[in-house]
Amino acid sequence: MSTSVNAPLAGKSKLWQPPIVGIVTFVLMFVGVGLAHTMMVLIEHGLGRDTTLAISPLLGFSGIVMLWLGIRSKSENFQTWIGFFGGIIVWMCWVEFFFMWYGRENWGMLPRMDGPDGLRVSGTWPEYMIMGSTVGILLMMLCFYTFDKDTRCNMFLWFQRRLGLQDSLGPSTKTAKDRNYAIITFMETFFVTWFCYAWNLLCFDPALVGDDLLFKGINLASVFVATIWSGYCFTRLIQFKRTSTALRYAIPVGNVMWVNVEILEKFDMVNAIWVDPWSYTLEMSVIFGAFLVLVALLVLAPKKPSEVGGRRRQGASA
Repeated sequence: MSTSVNAPLAGKSKLWQPPIVGIVTFVLMFVGVGLAHTMMVLIEHGLGRDTTLAISPLLGFSGIVMLWLGIRSKSENFQTWIGFFGGIIVWMCWVEFFFMWYGRENWGMLPRMDGPDGLRVSGTWPEYMIMGSTVGILLMMLCFYTFDKDTRCNMFLWFQRRLGLQDSLGPSTKTAKDRNYAIITFMETFFVTWFCYAWNLLCFDPALVGDDLLFKGINLASVFVATIWSGYCFTRLIQFKRTSTALRYAIPVGNVMWVNVEILEKFDMVNAIWVDPWSYTLEMSVIFGAFLVLVALLVLAPKKPSEVGGRRRQGASA
């Protein structure tokens, strides 16, 4: 087990011990995926689609400003939080809203239809059909990180070991002091979101998997893989004590587990209340309130000196 997992917490809190940190961060990230969908729906309906699409480039730039603030910070904890929220904003505005404008407004694309009469929207709107076509670019970028000797992502390190690349790539040229967790968390949030979207979209595409037996088989296999993968990572996550490290590790764990939610919704086994908050005001209010409480708990949780960096030395609160 790594040193970051076993190192004692500042203040030796009896509450913030394994598995509490891991459980809280996992629930936070899992719920956060659904609330990100809700936020997108609320922005679109609150401002109107035309206004939203017109100002989405500016809204997305606010995520870059957040990233700039995070990179300038010396606090790992602040870098992690700002990188996460900045990544969500940029993905929503510069990918989803931008693809929506291109597909619906600029190209005039229609959603994919299905059903007995061919009049039911399958859920594949133009922006998601465009997104599905970006799989090749995604794979190219993932290859880049696979051949990056400075990566510290467990998944890419696993690939490097299995492919016999570590000796050829040589030792990393970066130390822990050289790493800025704002850009790391930002890119992790962006790529994990992209990867999980592509995963679901490929498994839902009738041109690839049909719409009957193969469709069910592929998606049930996805449920199996997502559950095993996220479950294994969860067993590692609940060993963490540092909230900053746990937050970054929980991003892929929560997103991979959410793959199951999308599939269950496709099978009409769950009701997607997160994209219809007006019909489920009480339920969504409770979920959002719980999310805020979890954020507050993690912000106020005791931190190691390495997590707060210069901010602690300057007297700022963790």
